[in-house]
Amino acid sequence: MKIATKYSYEKIWQETKEEDLLRMLKEEVGEEAAEGTLVYVKDACKQDKTITVGSLKFKKL
Repeated sequence: MKIATKYSYEKIWQETKEEDLLRMLKEEVGEEAAEGTLVYVKDACKQDKTITVGSLKFKKL
């Protein structure tokens, strides 16, 4: 599954690799919660939902 991200101030969605997703989430929620949040984001994207975590938005491509 491909996931696209954008910050709240951006207008264009960009495809993002999983290691970059994890790095971005670590910046937003901290080192401890990043992996669990990534699992949540992936599950929500599988259901065609758009998820907001801090200033990041995630959706399935």
